[in-house]
Amino acid sequence: MSTKTHSAFATTAVGVTSVIHVPTSSPGLGEVMVKVAYSTIIPLDTYMVDYGRRSEGEYPVILGFNVSGFATTGSKGKGLQEYAIMHRSTCAKLPDDYSLEVAAAIPDNFITAFYTLFDCLGLPPPTCPLYAPPPHADTPVLVYGVGATSGQYAVQLLALAGYKCVVATASPRHHSYLKSLGATHVVDYNTADMAEKILLAAGGSIPFAMDCISAEGTLKSISNVVSPDGVVAMLLPVTEGSSHVAGKDVQMWMELPVDRNPFPDSVKLERS
Repeated sequence: MSTKTHSAFATTAVGVTSVIHVPTSSPGLGEVMVKVAYSTIIPLDTYMVDYGRRSEGEYPVILGFNVSGFATTGSKGKGLQEYAIMHRSTCAKLPDDYSLEVAAAIPDNFITAFYTLFDCLGLPPPTCPLYAPPPHADTPVLVYGVGATSGQYAVQLLALAGYKCVVATASPRHHSYLKSLGATHVVDYNTADMAEKILLAAGGSIPFAMDCISAEGTLKSISNVVSPDGVVAMLLPVTEGSSHVAGKDVQMWMELPVDRNPFPDSVKLERS
């Protein structure tokens, strides 16, 4: 066993974080050791710290789900540590003009957006280069809650893939930026007539929707505009209430309970 150690940032009890030292080991078959330059956290990290969710009462838990850095040798686990062992299938070489800082935000957000659009919703994926518009090029696609980074990637992917009616919801301060990314219509989700504005922008009901917030309230809003035979993809977990704030007593679900489902049986729900 290696006697070397390195620093890691972890939750050591509910509501407690600390810098700890963990063993520095060597990668095994099919693994790559990364000397971490940047790491990012996702909402699940905050739930684990603040409320002990997904920790199963076992501590310490190293935080951070994405990393960027340099191939070397060190310890298995999450990203907020000096060295992290990753499976080679989750690693990619960066272009020379791509910064490590920007790269650290890609894995969870970009892959989530791509998987949700082109697997969960079943939209034809983009080709490179784009030889012809996709079969659903003129079909409206709703991305709800595009203030989220995954939603911003989704808007760009749809635009790059040739979709011509990308409807996004976000607070007004994001509208200009989202249109620059490729959203054709942006609606303020705080307005009382949001549903009417979405239907007007789409020219009718929405056949494909991606919920980047996935709270009871957002799903209810989407149910007011989705087609009877539409497809809705939810970014898990689904949170009780109207916003994605997971308080200690707030329920979260990896599968939407039947009695909390606002959609008719004809609408297909997908989990992402």
